[in-house]
This record gives sequence, C-alpha cells and structure tokens, in this order.
Amino acid sequence: MRDSGFGSFLAGVLIGGLIGAAIGLLLAPASGDELRDQVGEFVDQRRAAFDDAVNEGRMAAEQARAEMQDEYDAGAPQGGVAPEGAA
Repeated sequence: MRDSGFGSFLAGVLIGGLIGAAIGLLLAPASGDELRDQVGEFVDQRRAAFDDAVNEGRMAAEQARAEMQDEYDAGAPQGGVAPEGAA
C-alpha cells in the first residue's frame, strides 16, 4: 500500500504552525499579560459576533419554518387527512 503523503503534509503544517506561533510570541511588541488581554478581548469579540450570527440564523430558520407551516396549513384539506383515493 502506497502512502499518499497526507500524514507528512499534516505533520509539516502542524510543525510549521508551532514554529510560527513561537516566533510570533517572541517578536510580539507587547508583554505577555498585555498580549493575553488583547487575545482575550479579540476572542470575546469574535465569540459575541458568532453568537449573534447563530441567533440570527435561528430566528431566520424559525421564521422560515413558521411560514412553511402556514403555507402547508393553508393548502391542507380541512379535517386532517384526505380520504383515500382523493388526490
């Protein structure tokens, strides 16, 4: 069985990411505490934006579901299930 090289690629990406992160921390213009505060604020802002997007998506999905239910109810025969043979 021949190795596709995906594992080697993934290992290279992981090692490169770790080296890049280490260099970034070493060359950062802020102290560790300041950098952690900045990262924390950034993460909090992104989390809030993500939560807002999720809530908007949920509201849109609920509205679409309600509209589809209304359309279905308007088109459904009165009394529930249509008699057999009726189309």
